[in-house]
Amino acid sequence: MAENHEVTEEGKSTELPLSIEDEKKLTSLAENVLQGWDLQAEKIEVIQGNQMALVWKIHTNSGAVCLKRIHRPEKKALFSIFAQDYLAKKGMKVPAILEAKNGNLYTKHGAFLFVVYDWIEGRPFELTVKKDLEFIMKGLAEFHTASVGYQPPNGVPVFTKLGRWPNHYIKRCKQMETWKLMAQAEKDDPFSQLYLQEIDHFIQDGKGVLDRLLQSSYVSWTEQLKHQPNLCHQDYGTGNTLLGENDQIWVIDLDTVSFDLPIRDLRKMIIPLLDTTGVWDEKTFYVMLNAYETAAPLTDEQKKVMFIDMLFPYELYDVIREKYVRKSALPREELESAFEYERVKAAALHPLI
Repeated sequence: MAENHEVTEEGKSTELPLSIEDEKKLTSLAENVLQGWDLQAEKIEVIQGNQMALVWKIHTNSGAVCLKRIHRPEKKALFSIFAQDYLAKKGMKVPAILEAKNGNLYTKHGAFLFVVYDWIEGRPFELTVKKDLEFIMKGLAEFHTASVGYQPPNGVPVFTKLGRWPNHYIKRCKQMETWKLMAQAEKDDPFSQLYLQEIDHFIQDGKGVLDRLLQSSYVSWTEQLKHQPNLCHQDYGTGNTLLGENDQIWVIDLDTVSFDLPIRDLRKMIIPLLDTTGVWDEKTFYVMLNAYETAAPLTDEQKKVMFIDMLFPYELYDVIREKYVRKSALPREELESAFEYERVKAAALHPLI
């Protein structure tokens, strides 16, 4: 499987077939870019070609490698490239980066940076299987702990979200207020009718989460981590992890990494997964948390900060954003389910806080 081949939670590719002409263009692009590396390509496969982040599998006489065009601003791309190199050299299971002929970890072609990685073979994790779920959470903990000590080279900007959670909460609450105006313009739409009836309560809940966060150890923990931060993947999950031979847990696609509290990645893994069941699955919740803590234990105060963050209506926000920003024609039932999940989630988390 490709180092960056995106898959759904069912393990199926999200790619659409390319035309013969497009495939030829992308193959030609890869041939041009690969001149920057000391590689003899015997065969070039376009793995991901319908998105700006392009991926090729390059077959050489010494095995396969992965060529990728990173679809990020150059400064952000450099931060993640050097982070991946740091982790690989430290022994973390991330694809090692092959140096170009000029000794750099990348080459620039047009407006984008291109990188060549080791090709990783493995299978996606199946999160309905307890053993897989434990493996993927253990891999996240190992990623966080291994990343401590990374600092980008001079001239490469630091990307951090440390200390920015309060602003994120405020911004989202304001957006949910603003979207009421859009709902009022669609008075005959059942989704918008329900939104106007119910949303004020959840906006107030979001503001309450902010108050709780500021009264917790969030600020002191953030200040502490600024001296020796860990990376957060920001997009950790089944599409960006693989289980290799001998139960090796590989973490791939590090394009979005930044410094932040490690619990950000936990929240992004745990809360959306539990949202698929319609009820609060306490057993799965603790399987994930306990598996993570086998490699990276959290203090009671740190877990309290995580539970507070989990209270914020992120999943509800995403549904509403899909409706009013992306203009998706969502039914009323979609919003009803989102409201109910937030209620169920809050009832489960409040006793923990």
